[in-house]
Amino acid sequence: MQSRPKWASEMMVERRAMTSKRSALTAIVGLVALTLAGCAGDGTASPGVGTVAGAAAGAGASRALFGSSTSGMLLGAAAGGLAGNMTLDRQAEQRRQSDAQAAADANMRRQLEFERQRTLQQEETRRQIEEQRLFDEWRRQQGR
Repeated sequence: MQSRPKWASEMMVERRAMTSKRSALTAIVGLVALTLAGCAGDGTASPGVGTVAGAAAGAGASRALFGSSTSGMLLGAAAGGLAGNMTLDRQAEQRRQSDAQAAADANMRRQLEFERQRTLQQEETRRQIEEQRLFDEWRRQQGR
């Protein structure tokens, strides 16, 4: 049995389907790379990176699922942006806040240590002055 030749319209449909799959795959790979870039590092990325990466990932995922549906892509981008904000951006903000608190605590410890050293020096100076005064008084009594 011979296979019948394909019509031009059938070939165009197949070509569009392959192009759509290829572009969806490329979009997903790019979005995964963006998401991983947002996760990488020490959590001090610029604010909004998680939101943008999540929105891009959501739009790409919804395009892969729903095709070229604009409303589907917008909903996916909104959901992805919210998820990215809740995960990456909030973690980064919490890390910045904890770093700021740690810096404030370290500054307070340095200030307390400074005050302690200053008090110790004042007491030592007062003791030395008192000893010198007693010594001078003793010398005056000896010189009579």
